[in-house]
Amino acid sequence: MAALGQTEWLPKQKLEQYQRSLVARVVRHAYDNVPFYRERLACLIGADGAVDLARWDEVPVLRRKEAAADSARMRVTQLPDYYGPIVDYATTGSSGVPLDFSANGMVLTTSNAGLTRLAAWFGADTSKPLARIRVYRDAEEIRYPEGATSKGWSRASPEAEVYDLDLLTPTDRQLEWLMRRRAPYLMSSASNLAGIAHIMSPAQARALNIKLVFGIAETITAHAREIVAQRMGARIAGIYSCQEVGHIAHECPQHGHYHVFAENMLVEILDDASRPTPPGELGQVVLTSLYNYATPFIRYAIGDVAVRSDEPCPCGRALPVLAEVHGRTRSGFLFRDGTRVWPRFWHARKMRAFVPFREFQLVQTDFETVEFRYVPDEKESPADFAGLRNFIATHLHASVTTRIIAVPEVEKGPGGKFEHFISLVTPPRA
Repeated sequence: MAALGQTEWLPKQKLEQYQRSLVARVVRHAYDNVPFYRERLACLIGADGAVDLARWDEVPVLRRKEAAADSARMRVTQLPDYYGPIVDYATTGSSGVPLDFSANGMVLTTSNAGLTRLAAWFGADTSKPLARIRVYRDAEEIRYPEGATSKGWSRASPEAEVYDLDLLTPTDRQLEWLMRRRAPYLMSSASNLAGIAHIMSPAQARALNIKLVFGIAETITAHAREIVAQRMGARIAGIYSCQEVGHIAHECPQHGHYHVFAENMLVEILDDASRPTPPGELGQVVLTSLYNYATPFIRYAIGDVAVRSDEPCPCGRALPVLAEVHGRTRSGFLFRDGTRVWPRFWHARKMRAFVPFREFQLVQTDFETVEFRYVPDEKESPADFAGLRNFIATHLHASVTTRIIAVPEVEKGPGGKFEHFISLVTPPRA
């Protein structure tokens, strides 16, 4: 943790030099010990056998389906003790492609250090309890009404209590559980946090006195931030992560965008031809984990899209900036004329002005049709369905027809993750 307190303020050139040394180390390991990477990384091995990153762009981007199909060849079964114990994992399949992988202890250590740094950025006291509501592999042990209790959500405070509850617990029971636990810090997905905030009374909010909320697993909408601030009286500190590699980026406490966790991860934002996107343009998120030696992930496309910025953050930290994180690549809508549109989260606030909702999801079912599925918020003004249809046609595509469907609940995907924008349209084969 002390090291992270120094590296975040390093001059950009020194931070990049430090990161390159970590990349070279994991490349050396993968080339020597992981059969899957022998050919993929050959372009980085010079005639003298040394690692040379000058041809980094020639390393093929690793797709999730490819990793899932060849996961056994991507793993090692033994590592020196200083890498930490190897643990086997399986993703929830929220992307549609479950993946088996392994991680060594360093991955958990560095992610926890990132969480501890984020807590410090937002002024949280890691010696106080944290309540976590998320998906667990062994959910039977985390069920309502008690959940589970352990210690040490931050390694800076190993005695601090941690309260865990399964995300699939009904929202009213989650709130009742929180009232019994009375933790000043809460961690859950953005949609779940918004659901809790929506049913929370002012008296309950005062009794809970939640100081800070950590948002995980989903893109955090402006609506989620607003309702958590209004009903809970708390800020959301965003954590961008994925199961395979751990923490990717953390929200800047002063300016709202995300700082890449550069000490743990090399993050590239690339176009469809695997070239770096210009600043301000959406591109696919491609990661290289700097500490997973059990299953190296090198130039791994996780299926998300984001926008990078080359502007230094006014906060003074040298960590690279992600201006926007938009989640899954399948949130891009494709129309018959070849136009592809990425709905932006500012659209959600505009749509809420036409149709007040507690939750929403916009799903493209074919080239000409989208479904706006929403849980009505009947406490607010009447709905303007015609206005919503015009707004969607203006900002997505003039040809689109919008079906508006009120639902009691918007279904979550595998792993309890919630996606606001989904396209079910498959691009035609060339």
